Amino acid sequence: MKIKLVLGLFVLPGVFFSPSTNAQQNDRIEVFGGYAYTGYSVFGLYSGPWQRSGFNGWEASAAIKLVPHLGAEFDFGSGSSFPFGHSYSLRTYMAGPRISADFHGVSVYGHALFGALTFNGAASYADGDASFATALGGGVDYWISRHIGVRLIQADYLRNNNTAAAQTGTGRTGPGNNFRIATGAVFRVGR
Repeated sequence: MKIKLVLGLFVLPGVFFSPSTNAQQNDRIEVFGGYAYTGYSVFGLYSGPWQRSGFNGWEASAAIKLVPHLGAEFDFGSGSSFPFGHSYSLRTYMAGPRISADFHGVSVYGHALFGALTFNGAASYADGDASFATALGGGVDYWISRHIGVRLIQADYLRNNNTAAAQTGTGRTGPGNNFRIATGAVFRVGR
């Protein structure tokens, strides 16, 4: 199941980048890379209770315009945290539709991303557990020039119930309501 989900996310770009979707559009690909902070709930190993931990890391995404104001986005992220004296990490692999609008050097967008979240915990039984995840949100980009910009803010509601975050080996899930914010550089690629 995990392998099929992750492989599906890598096959989808081939569909969207095929010659049939190669319409003559300016700046049809947008690439983002930057800092990401994820608030994610973790149950302390042998201690509990559920506590929100801050995961610092990175996020990278690519969005391709399919038609004006509608595109497909592919998003990858990673973060790590050290609550309860142990090391934890999480990774996201998601894709989905994106809507956008431009206003005199400022772009506003919203997206609905679906895919997987992998949580790596302090205990061996919690190592590399993947589960379904969704991210609903959007952001604002300020364009310094036609091809170079700054992502002022991206905010996402991150929904996920990963059993590895329980850290108790009982397989129970905890709070699935999490969040992610990001900022960084964004580039438009086109003719």
